[in-house]
Amino acid sequence: MEGVNFVELQGKIMWPSLKTVGKNDSKLFKGKVAVPLSDNPGRFQYVKISAWQSSAEALNEIPEDAFVKIHGHIEERSYEGQCRKCGQPEKKYWTEVAVDNFVIVE
Repeated sequence: MEGVNFVELQGKIMWPSLKTVGKNDSKLFKGKVAVPLSDNPGRFQYVKISAWQSSAEALNEIPEDAFVKIHGHIEERSYEGQCRKCGQPEKKYWTEVAVDNFVIVE
């Protein structure tokens, strides 16, 4: 049996940010998708997303109140940070959905 890393989200893009990064001036989009909770109307689960290049530019153009359906995969990264309480070095983890493609839901 094999595992599958596939995610489908449907919701609104929140806190969008488009940056140019790296030596090649690559476009990077970061934000969150507000996914409505089916068991608690009016409440949302916020999921971090990222996209590169043409997908990043296209996500940045989506109107503020539009719903999107995103297909992607989970990525986890780590970095060396500092403990907020004690100030000592510690490994921190970042999990997000990397966007493979998306459509605006009418």
